[in-house]
Amino acid sequence: MTRREALKLLLLGNLAAPLFSFSPADAALPSYARYCSGRLNIYNLHTCEHLSVQYMDRFGRLNRKAIAKLQHIFRCHHTNQVHPISPRLYMLLDAVRSRVGALDRPYLLVSGYRSKAYNRLLRENGHGVALKSYHLKGMAADIRMDGVSLEDIRRVAATFSAGGIGTYPEFIHLDVGPVRSW
Repeated sequence: MTRREALKLLLLGNLAAPLFSFSPADAALPSYARYCSGRLNIYNLHTCEHLSVQYMDRFGRLNRKAIAKLQHIFRCHHTNQVHPISPRLYMLLDAVRSRVGALDRPYLLVSGYRSKAYNRLLRENGHGVALKSYHLKGMAADIRMDGVSLEDIRRVAATFSAGGIGTYPEFIHLDVGPVRSW
């Protein structure tokens, strides 16, 4: 992959996921890429679906079939709508799981992609979700993991300075937007 292709991937975000792949030689790789195993293990709490998948090879190339499966499990559980998810989010989740030493444990996915209709419904019902949530862009996940404290997940994610971190009583929100916390 050329540097130009890597920059296109960064600029186009989740729309470019099926077109390009990361390569460890690319300077555009996120700093946390070195901690990625290339595997994700996800259990969707709303759909009761489980997926363990090798989404990236040892050379940093994304597996399109695995990415499609991940996008499906990250879909809006309210509308069943599938949306492209930023590969950076998968990599962040992978790196956090690796750094907390829990490669054998699945993430429990509370919320991945959220459709506009579902986000609006949550806002109308007083759930305090952001009007322009990164969930709407396929750039956020609300997660937890059995046997790993939310504080440990938050602490490790913060070391990467990779995006937003929101701490809630039952889960941690991680996104690959601007660096911030709440």
